[in-house]
Amino acid sequence: MTQRQVVLFMSADVVGSTEFKTRTAMHASGAWVEAFESFFSELPLIFMGRIANHFWDVDSLPDSGVWKVMGDELVFAAQPRTLDDARRVAMAFRDAVADYDQSLAQRWPLRIRGACWAAEIGGRNRAVEIPEMLGGRDDRPYLDYLGPDIDIGFRLSPHSRTGRVILSPNFAESLARAAARTGDPEPTLDYQGEAVLKGVCGGHPFPLVLMATPAQAAVAEPFEAIAGRLALQRERIREATGIEAPPPVFAGG
Repeated sequence: MTQRQVVLFMSADVVGSTEFKTRTAMHASGAWVEAFESFFSELPLIFMGRIANHFWDVDSLPDSGVWKVMGDELVFAAQPRTLDDARRVAMAFRDAVADYDQSLAQRWPLRIRGACWAAEIGGRNRAVEIPEMLGGRDDRPYLDYLGPDIDIGFRLSPHSRTGRVILSPNFAESLARAAARTGDPEPTLDYQGEAVLKGVCGGHPFPLVLMATPAQAAVAEPFEAIAGRLALQRERIREATGIEAPPPVFAGG
C-alpha cells in the first residue's frame, strides 16, 4: 500500500470463554469446540450480510473481510473509500455484534463485545507485506498492519460491553462531526468517560465512546457536544504529554 489509506479495524471478543472451556473440556461432548467453530464461521457471514443491507443503494462495496484470529478474538478489516463508507461498515458491524451476541447467549454461556477503530495507513501507521506468511502468495503477499493507532484498538476492546461496540475517539469524532453537519441520527454515540490504557498517550486518560443500535440507545448526547468533548480531550492529551493523539479520520468529510 503505497498511498495513504484509512483502514477500519473491527474486533469481536468472546466474553466468558476461559471459564467455559475449563468447565467443558473434561466432557467428551466438546461443547466449547462447537461454540467456537460456530463463532468463527457464523459471525463473518452475519457481518457480510449486514454490510449488504447497509450498502443496498450503492453499486460496489468497500473491500472487507477477516484480517486475523487472535485466540478468542476475531478481527475484521475494511478499506472504506469515504467517511460514509466507514460509517456504514461500522453500523453493519454494530448490528452483527448485537445480533450474534444474543444468538450465542441462547446456545452457550458466552457473550461477545466489539471494538471498532480507524487508522490512516501510510503515515504514523504502516502496511507490511509478509510473503513467507502461511496463506500468502508471491503475487499477493500476506498484508499486516503496524502502528500506534492500530495498537490502540486492542487496548480499547476490554472497555467495551457485551452486545455493544466501542469506538476509537478519532473515528467517533469524525462520525459525530458528520452527523452534526448532516442531521443524520445514526449512529447513536454514548460517551462513557475516560480510562487509562496501558502504553497509550503516556498514561493520560483516554476517551471511551460506545456505538449503540437504535434498540440499545437511551437518551443520546448531541453530536456537537460529543465532537467538542473529544476534540478538547485530544488537546488535553497533547498539552499534558506532548503526544499527538490520533487525529480524526476523513477530516474532509
